[in-house]
Amino acid sequence: MRTRLLLPASFVLALGALAGAQVTPQRLLRAADEAHNWLTYSGGYFSQRYSALKQLDRSNVKNLEMKWILPNQVFGAWQSTPLVVDGVMYVTQRPNDVLAVDAKTGRVFWLYRYTPSPDARVCCGSNNRGVAILGDALFMGTLDGRLVAIDTKTGKANWNVPVGDPKLGYSLTMAPLIVKDKVLVGVGGGEYGIRGFVAAFDAKSG
Repeated sequence: MRTRLLLPASFVLALGALAGAQVTPQRLLRAADEAHNWLTYSGGYFSQRYSALKQLDRSNVKNLEMKWILPNQVFGAWQSTPLVVDGVMYVTQRPNDVLAVDAKTGRVFWLYRYTPSPDARVCCGSNNRGVAILGDALFMGTLDGRLVAIDTKTGKANWNVPVGDPKLGYSLTMAPLIVKDKVLVGVGGGEYGIRGFVAAFDAKSG
């Protein structure tokens, strides 16, 4: 089951203006060349989590100050690594919400809310560690073992497919990984005796 909360159309139009070029496999392959963006979990395929930005160094780090704050919409810790794509930040909050935020001002463009099935079983907290992006779609795994594709401009779900049976203990908490035109995910649930696996899904159709 899922619900959506979309903000006024003017916000969506503003998001469209900020969205810029689509995220292609080539951009992801050369993510390190776009230091102003953070296009994939860990920053790139080398997973070094290293930013090549030059604006911050030992001489000016003391001048850092808070510009805005995004209140947590639900109780619990954040475990998500935000993506930043051409001025828009995409971040998840527990259990399975996705927010599109103006990275400069903190204004929320839209919120996608997914309510996991009551059958979902997680051993160590209802957490989500982020999304992946390809083209104009975001991809999120859910606590009840599903993979969801979300339109980056509207916050509406494009498709929603099962990955593992939550009644058996399968869940998804990791940020998916994009490889060419595929969305790769791995399941959680080893605490319940499931057999782990990695699966690849077509990014357009699911």
